[in-house]
Amino acid sequence: MSPLRFLGLVLAALFGAFLLLVLAFYTYGREASWDAVFGPADLGPYDFSVPSRTGKLNDSLACPADDCRKGIPDIETRRYSLPPEALFTVAEAAAKRLPGKVREVGANPVNTRFRMIVYSPLLRMPSTLSVMVTPARGGGSFLYVYSRSQIGYYDLGRNTANIVALLSGIDAELAATTPTSADPAAPGPALPSPAK
Repeated sequence: MSPLRFLGLVLAALFGAFLLLVLAFYTYGREASWDAVFGPADLGPYDFSVPSRTGKLNDSLACPADDCRKGIPDIETRRYSLPPEALFTVAEAAAKRLPGKVREVGANPVNTRFRMIVYSPLLRMPSTLSVMVTPARGGGSFLYVYSRSQIGYYDLGRNTANIVALLSGIDAELAATTPTSADPAAPGPALPSPAK
């Protein structure tokens, strides 16, 4: 057998094996396939009091300014004027609307913490999103968010995108529920004409 023919057979076999893997991946289910190979998607609760990072490029941390510096945050979160319980409710609702498939795996409204598995839209690769809300000094609330991929060394920015989408969703929800002040230049309601 010529070397060129042998190379062609090897490439055909590799391509066939790849097609079988893709077929099995979609037949068995994308989420179930990752679970079967890498274990459960839920990486467990994150300890914000001792923030740690993976040392890889597959996680992202968001904290208030001048807090959790040991964790080297990627994004600084702001002070919210809401009490912690209200911010928890808004954040949980916003997290459920993140792109891709989202599954809540832990929530504690009393401690204002929740955890969700966020699956990427196409391949359904899982990330664990952990959120904590605390009272802010001087009133209001602080928000802490950590997102970590279960698979791989590099996440292609997926975890940072999860956090940015969550923060944007919270801001959109707050903007939608905040009453706008009345415009003094706008015409008021029509008054009934006095009876004659």
